[in-house]
Amino acid sequence: MRENKDLKVDIVGDYLKDRSIALCITGGIAAIETPKIARQLRRYGAAVKAYMTPSAQKFITPLPLEWATEQDVVSALSGRAEHICMEDAVVIAPATLNTINKITQGFADNVVTTLVASALGQGKPVYVAPTMHESLYENPVFQENLEKSKEYGMTIIPPRISEGKAKIPKLDTLVAKIVNDLSRSKVRGKKILVTGGPTPGRIDDVRILSNIFKGRLAVEVAKEAYFRGAEVKLLLGSTGIVVPEYLDVSYHMDYDEYYDNVFSELAQEYDVGVFSAAVADYVPEKFVEGKIPSQGALQNIPLVGTKKVIKEVREKYPELYMVTFKYEGQGITHEDLIGIAKKRINEGYDIVVANRAEEMADGHVAHIIGKQGELYNPQSKKEIASNIIALIK
Repeated sequence: MRENKDLKVDIVGDYLKDRSIALCITGGIAAIETPKIARQLRRYGAAVKAYMTPSAQKFITPLPLEWATEQDVVSALSGRAEHICMEDAVVIAPATLNTINKITQGFADNVVTTLVASALGQGKPVYVAPTMHESLYENPVFQENLEKSKEYGMTIIPPRISEGKAKIPKLDTLVAKIVNDLSRSKVRGKKILVTGGPTPGRIDDVRILSNIFKGRLAVEVAKEAYFRGAEVKLLLGSTGIVVPEYLDVSYHMDYDEYYDNVFSELAQEYDVGVFSAAVADYVPEKFVEGKIPSQGALQNIPLVGTKKVIKEVREKYPELYMVTFKYEGQGITHEDLIGIAKKRINEGYDIVVANRAEEMADGHVAHIIGKQGELYNPQSKKEIASNIIALIK
């Protein structure tokens, strides 16, 4: 029998491989978003089965969820004992006030509340995405029950407060939280610091001395680490690139802020540091407050060398697992590039990601070097990020 390709999804990651998720839908208008949630969970490798309350079926029928999950939808209990949770985790999205209040009071009067009762009895993860009018969300009885649900081991995924409503989180944010929490990766629970983007030197209040790098690779590394279950902090140059809202990010406007942010964060005991920021080698000798007048007032900019951040980090935190980056311009051979990277490895760094200008024209080619020599030769930012996280011990 031929496969119906219309039901399939493109797998973008194996983060939820061999994981099964019960997607529970209750009676809120946000129920119309649930086929997207199911498909996104499947894109990350999960098997998804949908469970619907009678109220949910007033907003969306079982048919789109059957299509989205490629499984029969449970909308009523039968002799097949659908109320016994066989999945690895439960996601209630949207979760109404009525359903959350019922669960915390021990009610089991429909498909969803009974399934959750079984899941809690087995100690399985239960994720709750409350959605309702803001006045209902702020109801003191509901808030008390919301806190009680946490005591029972449920994880609350906070809503977006907008237009007087507690709305379902953005699709990527909702799914990323579940992926992060359910990951079985070896970096799960590790604290990882990722730096990226430029670290400009300030000339005056409106001018900077900077480079062309934006920090997109750092964002990919941070995403990969987060999807693998790590606790991630991203330090990023303020260049305007979009960062997913599920990532914890702090921005730096110049080299001095970057330097301070790095050591302020590392004081909080990190396991890993991925230093992909394009750190300035030189900054203006003097900062001028205000704006230097135009029309030739700025004739030259005396420069001074900066402190070598990764060297200071290595000296201060000898146990930190460090991934550093080395970029070389035109004219350097592959052999010389690898030699430079190996020299840095010998200086006490764990991984060096090296690349050169002529290999960056049609993609983001890199050479990942460890103590054993060249380990990977990724051809894209996503591949680089995946290889880096795979190497972390």
